Amino acid sequence: MPLTSRLPLLLAGALIAAATPALAHPHVWITTRAELDYGPDGTLRAVRHAWTFDPTYSAFAVQGLGQSPTGPVNPAALAALARDNVGNLAEQGYFTLLKVNGRKQDFGTAADPAMTFADGQLTLRFTLPLKAPVAGTASLEVYDPTYFVAFSLADGDGFATLAGAPAGCRATAHRPKNAAAPAPAATGMSEAFFEAMTAASTYGVQFANRIVVAC
Repeated sequence: MPLTSRLPLLLAGALIAAATPALAHPHVWITTRAELDYGPDGTLRAVRHAWTFDPTYSAFAVQGLGQSPTGPVNPAALAALARDNVGNLAEQGYFTLLKVNGRKQDFGTAADPAMTFADGQLTLRFTLPLKAPVAGTASLEVYDPTYFVAFSLADGDGFATLAGAPAGCRATAHRPKNAAAPAPAATGMSEAFFEAMTAASTYGVQFANRIVVAC
């Protein structure tokens, strides 16, 4: 499976990564922020993602999207890119695993795709509505099973917000002990090892961040 098919974001940086197979995984770094949206009855209804890409990847991604060679990025181009990205992310389950009371929850079609470029970095935003609202202790993980992409939670309290949550609800961040994977040279793993992975792989789980919301 080509490297670019692992990350269904149609950004130029993936082409650069695929052209340099000697690079160690991961190839892209994303800082995540999540908003968990609750209804008046206290049930969890949706997860709103905000993913900020690393500066190098962002710089490659916006090439050719400017209103002029030296001008700002074209908003219409960013909007189209956001729609394509979010549509393709469905194939990977949006890299998102949500459990409530220990049970995996299913999402409906993603909504509200948007993308901004500020301070040299791209941020992709979209909403994942739950197919059925549910109440209870929620556990949210965002990770790439193949570790082509490294996801990390925003620092401080910015990793999650709770919109409309019942009084007393609190979000706690659980960060992986392994902050980054060792270089393939240190483990004996080649790039071919990673290329053979699929969405069913479990390698990236060890680097998963988890947000737990208890009420």
